[in-house]
Amino acid sequence: MPCPHCQQSAPIVYKGVFAFCSACGQPRAPFSGKALAFAGKPSKLGGRVGRALGVLVLGFGLLLAAVLMLSLQLLWPAQNIGYALGLPVALVSMVVSALLLFASRRLGRAGADAERQAQLEALYALAVNRAGTLTSADAARSLQLDAAQVEALLSDLAKTQPDYVSLELDEEGQPFYLFSRAGARPQPFGAKYRVGPEGKVRVADVLGVDGPRQSLADDGVLRRGGR
Repeated sequence: MPCPHCQQSAPIVYKGVFAFCSACGQPRAPFSGKALAFAGKPSKLGGRVGRALGVLVLGFGLLLAAVLMLSLQLLWPAQNIGYALGLPVALVSMVVSALLLFASRRLGRAGADAERQAQLEALYALAVNRAGTLTSADAARSLQLDAAQVEALLSDLAKTQPDYVSLELDEEGQPFYLFSRAGARPQPFGAKYRVGPEGKVRVADVLGVDGPRQSLADDGVLRRGGR
């Protein structure tokens, strides 16, 4: 359900018992959208429970198999009753444990993917509301997420989707992220320097500011010692 204020289908951020839009920060009705703090959590919890259950099944199954083999072989050493009962128990416990561990891994991975997807949706919606520009500190504060986690998400977006997200530096050298296709064109607030994937710094063309437009070199790269 879109936010009635910004009309974006952005996840909800809960502050106490109150729900707010992750994009514009305006109040929203509880349960009217995806909760950012709980996205993927049930699947991740199910994955942890399944993993613990798989380890328990394996441990108790092997222990029971060992007890059966040892006790029955001591009682009837000439017979193979202990092996006939203990080995199937060990085999079944290993198979069941392997299935539980495999399912829990897939469940945990699905939960992590759902959590990441919700965070990316919230970041994109927030970028639209911020006219296409975001800093990791502002995004972490607005979305109530860990700053290091937000920085890792934004950095990964800039590396994997450079046509949509790029790392920029403002005139004071402070980094921010530019979402080039996040709705409205961001208003320039000074000279920007683009950090390309090759690690070089490029001077961005500044529009809408006083004075002549900056011209780029033929290769668009600011060389050391150059002007």
